Amino acid sequence: MKRLFLMLFSLLALAACKDKADDAAVDPANSFTVLAGSELKDIEPLLPQVEQATGIHVVLQYAGTLDAVERLQAGEQFDAAWLASNRYAMLIPAVKSRISAAERTMLTPVVLGLKDSKARELGWADNANVTWKDIAKAAHQKKFTFGMTSPASSNTGFSGLLGLAAALSGKGDALEEKDIDTARLGEFFQAQRLTAGSSGWLADTYVKEQDKVDGIINYASTLQSLNRQGGLKEKLVLIYPKDGIVTADYPIMLTNPAKREAYDKLVAYLRGKEFQQAMATATLRRPVNPDVPAGDVPPQPLVELVFPAKLDVVDAILSAFDNKLRLPTDSTFVLDQSGSMSGERMDKLKTAMLGLSGADTSISGRLARFRNRERIFLLPFSEQPGTIERFDMGSDAGSNQRTLEQVRQRVGALDTNGGTAIYDSTRRAYEEAMVRRRADPARFYSLVLMTDGQNTSGSDLNAFISWYEQLPAADKGIKIFAVVFGEADAGELQRLAELSGGRTFDSRKSSLRSIFKEIRGYQ
Repeated sequence: MKRLFLMLFSLLALAACKDKADDAAVDPANSFTVLAGSELKDIEPLLPQVEQATGIHVVLQYAGTLDAVERLQAGEQFDAAWLASNRYAMLIPAVKSRISAAERTMLTPVVLGLKDSKARELGWADNANVTWKDIAKAAHQKKFTFGMTSPASSNTGFSGLLGLAAALSGKGDALEEKDIDTARLGEFFQAQRLTAGSSGWLADTYVKEQDKVDGIINYASTLQSLNRQGGLKEKLVLIYPKDGIVTADYPIMLTNPAKREAYDKLVAYLRGKEFQQAMATATLRRPVNPDVPAGDVPPQPLVELVFPAKLDVVDAILSAFDNKLRLPTDSTFVLDQSGSMSGERMDKLKTAMLGLSGADTSISGRLARFRNRERIFLLPFSEQPGTIERFDMGSDAGSNQRTLEQVRQRVGALDTNGGTAIYDSTRRAYEEAMVRRRADPARFYSLVLMTDGQNTSGSDLNAFISWYEQLPAADKGIKIFAVVFGEADAGELQRLAELSGGRTFDSRKSSLRSIFKEIRGYQ
């Protein structure tokens, strides 16, 4: 009887705690809204611990670094922002003026992770004396290949690009535009074979495709996590370039001065021993609290590179990467123009595509638009695939404006009618991209499928899968990025995307315009 009483008491106590937590979740006085970098999803399991200790119910809303900065610039309201870095944000006057306080919470540098055998082959197994110049030279000589996120959409990609640019410049202070060595940077990126829009997706894709690439540029903590999880055929050796790195320090920034008391209480806990130890154990990031021991440490003291002091320099680096440095892209847009797309849906599709063609002048819009040297293909479809039309971007601004105008005219002429042949159209686009890749493999190839309905014409998903699985290995892997829109079958589109190593995007949760910009980070 006594044991039963204790059990009932425990259950009632737990229920009471849950009720209190639920009350806190809906009580604005206890709720603290945070615009957070997408990589902070690994902190979510620790939030109940944070709430129990502080009484503050932290609500995280996720965004990429650039998207977050743009939302803050537009005046969107949050109590705080918590990003991998605030260096870029502090260069935007409208954002800087909103930040009342900022405190670092954890640390992880952006480094190169190489397969153990490749690191030994290059003589980098101890990684104590490797420089960015050594890495760039080996990449140019085709001694290794790597994956990296898009610098325009992910902090790891930008940090890797900045580290390399700063090291190759030979300067000890902040980069100026004249210091950017585009020739040597371009040589380095000839070795890139995998791109992504987020560091988490890059890590997951590397595990799936580790036979195709020798390593990745990512957070040290992410690379250590891959080694710990045991899904790798070879462990990754972390290369900390001795001429400098860029460290993510995850500052939490107060943007609502009315919540200063809650912010100070939250920061005190986040920087305290209890949270710092739990965070380091869960994520392998390094603590900022000196009383908490770090896990794996670099073989030598790290040199922190100076971040550019001018926004123009950052924009110039990002523009140079997209238009001169990276491998060019081959992008096919498979666009549903069936009868169900009439009206508002077609208007949204046109707005999204026109944004990529130069109509979107926002920060993210400028960085997402079609790039120099890109090949663009449009395949409208309804009850059967339409005609694929090709538009070539060169390196000349004048000719590119003419090309973009041609794209805008074609998008503007899209009309709606008929049924929906999703898989016949996707197969047609894939087959033609496959032929182009055989002839010109030094590009990133991808398909973007946008549909608002069920497949009503032609072959079905199972037929597409059967066809795909019979392809030679060399012809697989052109990634399909599928956009769920309207009544489209999310499950089927997910299977289609995963088959090719791509991913799905849900326009029921984000606008079609923002999704198309996000997809550009993966192309």
